[in-house]
Amino acid sequence: MATDPVLAELAAALPDLPRWVAPRGLLLDGRCEVLFGPEGRKGAGYVVLAPDGGEAFAVHRPVASLAAQLAVREPRVRSVVAPFENAESWRALLRGWREQPAVLHVHPAPETLPEPAHPTRFLTLDDLAALGEVPDALAQELARALQRGPVAAAFDGPRAVSFCHAAYRTERWFDLSIDTLESHRRRGFATSAAAFLVRHMLPQGRRPVWGALDADLASIALARKYGFRAVDRLMVFVA
Repeated sequence: MATDPVLAELAAALPDLPRWVAPRGLLLDGRCEVLFGPEGRKGAGYVVLAPDGGEAFAVHRPVASLAAQLAVREPRVRSVVAPFENAESWRALLRGWREQPAVLHVHPAPETLPEPAHPTRFLTLDDLAALGEVPDALAQELARALQRGPVAAAFDGPRAVSFCHAAYRTERWFDLSIDTLESHRRRGFATSAAAFLVRHMLPQGRRPVWGALDADLASIALARKYGFRAVDRLMVFVA
């Protein structure tokens, strides 16, 4: 949990809702940077930066100085995720950035999700060293994820081929982050990894949030197939 009093104050003031799972999770974790406008933190808009600085999450209505601060950090900041109702304000501030609408899903009864259909367990550091053909970017992401919490992996024989971790966690929610090797997609491995992690998180009182870009029709179809329901909208601005 956050030990910085400013981060703790911001987390306490932000409702524990699916739309805030990323920024609130970062504030609770305490490993993030927060950009404030001239109004400070008294109810004004602000931006939460992920530890690597690549992702930024907008909270409340933006002010022009936030875009100026983000501009100073380019090209490190690759995306800004904002509530859909604030998209027009961010559009005016982030001129030239590409827009990608997204939808958030939650499951009304995640305990009813099917059992994993493939051998599945938590990934270890030894597994990570033996991944072999995993792209470098994915290997780095998994190494970072293992530092924050468990990573579920589905296996094809001795080989880990699909990975699921809680990218962000709050008291009640966690964000499902799923990656599958291209050679093993659409074969149920991602579903197995996700189901394994969901069953681990439920006793902790945390329920999954499934986010997908509108353009990712396969992800949205899979979410609906397993009973997830759309509950909110976000806008993703890509530099």
